[in-house]
Amino acid sequence: MKRIFCLLPLTFCLVVWAADNEQIQGQGGRVLRYSSTQVRVEPSSEDVRNYLQARDARLEGASAAAALQAGRKAFERLRYKRVVVDADYSVIRAEKDEALISEARQVLRGLLKLKFPLPGKPDHQTTEVLLTMRPGNQPRQMLLRANIRQTIWDSNGNSRTLLCSDQAVYRQLFDQLSDALARPN
Repeated sequence: MKRIFCLLPLTFCLVVWAADNEQIQGQGGRVLRYSSTQVRVEPSSEDVRNYLQARDARLEGASAAAALQAGRKAFERLRYKRVVVDADYSVIRAEKDEALISEARQVLRGLLKLKFPLPGKPDHQTTEVLLTMRPGNQPRQMLLRANIRQTIWDSNGNSRTLLCSDQAVYRQLFDQLSDALARPN
């Protein structure tokens, strides 16, 4: 019994830390699952620092219309299925869904869950990008800013959303955009 009382302060500290780092909606019960849980994870200071270093780029030799067209092509090359271009505000919103495991594995897991209470495992991911553009200080220069969020869904329908701070992901997007601008076809 003493051990339990010794662990209570530690448990309380972990719960408080998790509450500061995550926003949770839709907690659907512990014993009887009646709803899914959506978690939005706040980025750490290191994630914010990496994001701030990666989010911006500059396109030289491009008008706003050409940059928007190149952005649409870049997203299509990166396999984004839903791409919406707002030419009035120079904004592109793109989204893609990816399976993290094979369909056969998903089916097998579903069958096993009928017999055994298994925890949820990540099975697919949604990536959302908001790309904004504005004219730079030089003629035919566009300044770009990207915000990429990834939501990972598990086999129980729960989700976890994070700000992408991987500089390689942003670099790949900006490289594809530059390439699409250089090759108009």
